[in-house]
Amino acid sequence: MLMNGIPLAQHGKRADIRPSGALFLRSAVAALVLTQFLGDSPARSQDRPGPVLRVEEGVIATGVEQLIPIAPGRSFDADIGRLYCFTRIKTNRPDAVIKHLWFHGDQMVMEISLPVKSSNWRTYSMKTILPSATGRWRVDVTSDDGTILKTLDFTIR
Repeated sequence: MLMNGIPLAQHGKRADIRPSGALFLRSAVAALVLTQFLGDSPARSQDRPGPVLRVEEGVIATGVEQLIPIAPGRSFDADIGRLYCFTRIKTNRPDAVIKHLWFHGDQMVMEISLPVKSSNWRTYSMKTILPSATGRWRVDVTSDDGTILKTLDFTIR
């Protein structure tokens, strides 16, 4: 006797539904292609860190020797001559660029673009300070797109 084209005696047995080797391989390849085409699921992509660009250390100093800031401070005499903005940057972006924007009061007086060439990069810019340039100063450290990463305030007295 047949039920749905299968002998009745076989209905009580478990069917072996494992795909054959060729069918399994085609299914696996199709899944891989779809993943590559569609990308990761939103849940998996949220687990990955996005671009990181941050200032781990930032100081205004009277000098920099062997990428170490010398005599950092927040207030300097008018006859200092020149100051350095030293920054240590952490990033996971291989093509990162930061800027040091030097301001005297609210007037930007210098903009320097600095490449970041490793995940833990130290760099600096230098500004000549005239004796007549007393008052409030700051350096905004920004990403290449203008996002302020850190502001370093100082005074020339």
